[in-house]
Formats: sequence, structure tokens, C-alpha cells
Amino acid sequence: MGIKKVFRDADAVSLISHIPHRASHTAHPLFAIVATLFLLFMFFPSLCHAVFTEQLAIDSKAISLANTVTADPPGVMSIHYNPAGLSNLPDGGVFAQGIALPVIQQTAKFTPDPDFEGFLGGFNQDPLANTQGTNTSGKMYIPFYGTLDFLLSPTLGFSHRKKGSRWTFALGTYAPIAIGIVHGDYDDPARFGGKSVYQQHLIYAAPTVSYRMTSSLSLGLSVGFGQSAMGAQVDMRDPNDLVALTRVLGNATEGLEIPVLSELTLPPPWFGGGVGPYDQVASMDLSLRDDFSPSYNLGLLWQPREWFSFGLCYHSAIKVNFSGDYRFDYTDVWQRMVHWFGSSPLLVDVSGMLDLPIHEVPSQSGSATAEMTFPQMLQFGIKVKPFKRLSLLADLLWSNWSVEDQDKIVFDQDIQLLRVVKLMGYTGGDRALIIKRNFRNTWTWSVGLEYQLLDWLALRCGYEKRKSSVREEYFDLLYSIPDLDYYGGGFGIKLKKNLSIDVGFAYIINKSFKIPDNGSVNLNSTEFTKPVYNPYAGLDMDLKTVSYIAAITITKRF
Repeated sequence: MGIKKVFRDADAVSLISHIPHRASHTAHPLFAIVATLFLLFMFFPSLCHAVFTEQLAIDSKAISLANTVTADPPGVMSIHYNPAGLSNLPDGGVFAQGIALPVIQQTAKFTPDPDFEGFLGGFNQDPLANTQGTNTSGKMYIPFYGTLDFLLSPTLGFSHRKKGSRWTFALGTYAPIAIGIVHGDYDDPARFGGKSVYQQHLIYAAPTVSYRMTSSLSLGLSVGFGQSAMGAQVDMRDPNDLVALTRVLGNATEGLEIPVLSELTLPPPWFGGGVGPYDQVASMDLSLRDDFSPSYNLGLLWQPREWFSFGLCYHSAIKVNFSGDYRFDYTDVWQRMVHWFGSSPLLVDVSGMLDLPIHEVPSQSGSATAEMTFPQMLQFGIKVKPFKRLSLLADLLWSNWSVEDQDKIVFDQDIQLLRVVKLMGYTGGDRALIIKRNFRNTWTWSVGLEYQLLDWLALRCGYEKRKSSVREEYFDLLYSIPDLDYYGGGFGIKLKKNLSIDVGFAYIINKSFKIPDNGSVNLNSTEFTKPVYNPYAGLDMDLKTVSYIAAITITKRF
């Protein structure tokens, strides 16, 4: 039975809870100021920046308004967006249950650089040239269960206030930061940048309190007890002039046998035949988490007029100490080269001086640790009601991403791969995988509109401009996301018996993001001193990113 049919009947209409009309507003100079700010946000998008992983899929109302809710916090989920907004909830208890289903599609296309002459020895026929791949699913970590190859973002919260009290208390659970994708096709070229990857922060308990200081001013505090998790699977190769040299020398010395002398010095073929620049050398599987990474949110909500409100929220930094497991699986070509390093008395001595491995192993596994800081954020917004049924909203969000300048994963043993690549210029040592990031601080701007079409029906839409915190010269396919346009839409329905339903949709898009050959030292640099990590050296990359989100929240007052 459709909604229209239900509400066509006069008895059914009586089930709808009515929204009281507000009194007409008096013009005020402040209205002209905030309306001008709203128009500036709309028509000057180049002023601000953002990143993909922040508050992507939390609350249905926020999703429909493209996260433009700091001055109009969304019910119980004010816990995240602005804890002071809990003071606007009614007396008694409020329970909210929501779920969001994000779908991320990333398509990477690789084409050869026409000006690239090839690696040492004439290697210029990269099998990844003129190929493309799209991720087959999302990926997320579920506490006490493990990973799932799809994305799901549930929220749960409730609040309570005694009648006439200035204090409101609440508790909630949600995921403010999350991203995860899987490139499951065996021939997907993106598997060398990130076969699968996830990074998330889940707040499993956020006790929150707000206090109404005056009739127009409220303050709020939320403390989040959270868990952070990250994981990656990467097929690894190293197109590089020095890598190509081992194959050139291996081919040139095939069958070069000098009795006794060769066995004592340099057994043929040299380097065990060598490693080609397009050969896979290893696969890495990494799974890390921190089961206690706390944070807090501070909020302020000022509502001096019926037609105007101002919101401010500070999100603390989240310091994470990851620990977990890793595994490196080595290919046959790699193992043959390591075996060659220890195949003669001379090579054993030379390998000892250069700290090269001499005993080939099919794999290495153990424990790993890493430290990371999710950035502190400051968000503020305004809400203006030029008419009693129309609300205009605008937000700014600053994120301190520059606190992260590198990824550093420390292993519990010397890693053969790292012991070899340090001869090519890698300076991270034998037990640490270091990837340079140099993130930049970001500014996000967004605007939203809510129209109360009927007493029981509100229509919403919003737009958010997100510019990535990742600099192009450090872009990779592990978890870097380019600039994005976020379009939101949805509606809210109020029913009898203090029940309401909010539905939100989002469409997030970057049609084409290009990194030319040698454009990133984490993707496609051909400098032989940059062996970690440029799996697409000699290739141009074109990346398309699209995400769809559908969300619903059911709220019940008691």
C-alpha cells in the first residue's frame, strides 16, 4: 500500500503529528549578513577543501543535507554533529536506530606514457598498459567477527531529560570515519596499489551530556570510546631501472659456466636469472587495530532568534596505537634471487657486508605496530529561516590532516624485501615500511535546504564540496581519494505516537582524476631511488570515483 493511499483517507490523516507554525519573522540586519554568507558558500567553491573519510555515512538527516547540520543538529545523533543540540530534544526519552548503506565504485585506468622510453634493457611493454579495473566490493571490520566484503554503517542512540531540567543525557554508537574497497578480480591492475584496503574508526559507546545555560544558549560534551582498525592486501612489484638490471645481467650470464671458479664466485645466471621490472615479487597482508582509542566532542548552540541559530563543534584528535599481524608471501623469482645471494663463498661475504638476505623463504609473518592520528576538527554553521517553512543552512569544517606526514608500519623482524630495496635508496630500515604522506589541512564547505512541505513532511537537499587532504605528488591507490562533489537529498516524516522516519540519499562523484607518469612518488615515479612504492612507473593513471549512500533512521519518543 503506497504512502499516498494511506494519507488519502481522512482517518489516516489523523495519525500524522502536526508541526506548530512559527510566528512570522521581523527583518533584521543580521539576516542580510547570514544570507550573504550562504550565497558566498554557494558561488565560491574554490575557497574550501575536504577529505572523503570524514563523517561519510552517519545520520540520515545529515546525509540528505550533505552534513550541513552544525546549527541544526539531527536529533540523538547530535552526539556527533553538535552535542549541544541534545537540548532541543523533548523531555522524556528519545530512541533512534539508523542504518546507512554506502557503495563505493573506483575505476582506475592505466595508459603508457608516450614519452617514457622504458627501463634499462629496453623494458617498455608493461602488461598493465591500456588496462583498467573496478573494485568488486567494499570492505569493513566488525569487532569480534572480522572483515566483511561490503559496507554497512549502523547507528544507535537514546537520550533522556527530566521534565523541566536543564540537563540532557544521551548514549550512542556510530562510525565517524570509514573507507574500504576490494579489487577482487585476478587481472585488476589496481591490485598492485591496493588489492583490498579498509580504514575506520568505530565509536561503540559515546556518553553525552548537554546543558541549557539560557533560553538561547546550550553547551554539550560527548566522550567517545572507540576502536580503530586498518588492513591492506597488496600484490607488489617494483618497475625500476635497478630491478631491470638484475634481469639484464641474468639473461646475459645464462649458461656462463666456468668450472669451479663460477661456483666460488658468481654462479650463473647472475641474480638467479634476475627480477624483471614487471614481475610480481611479493604479496603483503596486513591487519591492525586499536581496541581503545578515545575522543571527545565539544558543542555550542546559540539560538538568539526564532529564525536564526549558530552552531559550533570541536572534534578532538584521535591518537591510535595499532597492533596486529602481517604476512609477506614471496614469488619464485624473488626466492631464486635471494638463494643466489648465498650461493657461493664470495656472495655470502658480499651479502654480509651489504646486509642482504641469503636464505630464501616462501613467506614471513609476525606482529606489527603503527601509530596514527586522526585529525582534530572544528565545525561551525548557521541556520536561517527567511520563511517559517524554509530553513537555509551553511557549514564550514576545518580538519587538521597535516598532523600526519607519513605512514610507518614496524615489523617484528627484518623483512627481506626491505633489506634489498635499501640498496636502491630506501631509508626506512629493515623493519619499517614508511610511505610519505605530507597531508594538508582542509576546509570543507556545505550548504543545505529544508522545506516543511506539510506539517508531517519535510523535504531536504544539500551540497558539499570536498577537496582531498592528499597532495597529488603523494597520491596512491591504498586509501587516497581525490576531490569529490557530494549531493544529498531526502525527507522526514512525522507520524502519530511520537514516531518519525528520516530517509537520506547521497551521490558522491569525481568523474576523472589524472596522475601523469612521474606525478606521484607513491604511485608512478620512475626515479630508481624511489623503490617504495611506485608500482605504476611509466604509466599515466585516470581514476573515476563514485559513491552512493542510502540511509534510514527511525526515532521514537517515550
